[in-house]
Amino acid sequence: MRDHNTLVTFTLAEPHPVALRQVRKALLRNGLQIPTELDITARIRREMGAGLVPCVVLYVDDPALLLEAVVFHRGAALLMPQPVVVSGCGSQTEIVVRRPGGSLESSLPASARDPLLSLYLKIVSAMETIAEREGAHLTPAR
Repeated sequence: MRDHNTLVTFTLAEPHPVALRQVRKALLRNGLQIPTELDITARIRREMGAGLVPCVVLYVDDPALLLEAVVFHRGAALLMPQPVVVSGCGSQTEIVVRRPGGSLESSLPASARDPLLSLYLKIVSAMETIAEREGAHLTPAR
């Protein structure tokens, strides 16, 4: 896991198309839904004519957690669904998940923050079934 304060990165030793299918299946197996996707590569190619490595953003949610969050604070809808970035480079794919805890989440009441944290944990759990967290196998320095 590479931790840049709010980002958790996983690596999957598969090319992007295969990895993207595996990510979708893992999320669905863990009770999560993907109400929408954004193909970043296609959009940039279409709008700017530039080439890019394959990159897709999956917007992931759990309808029950979404309902729970917005019942207590409608602003929680700004943070759900959560984006999961799936970006390929050759025979490997990187999956990036944002860890909750930014200033926007901090301003929400705990009753709205808890569903966001639960969603994050479900996404991470799903990714751990198919991919390796970067740095997870490293031993701490003594």
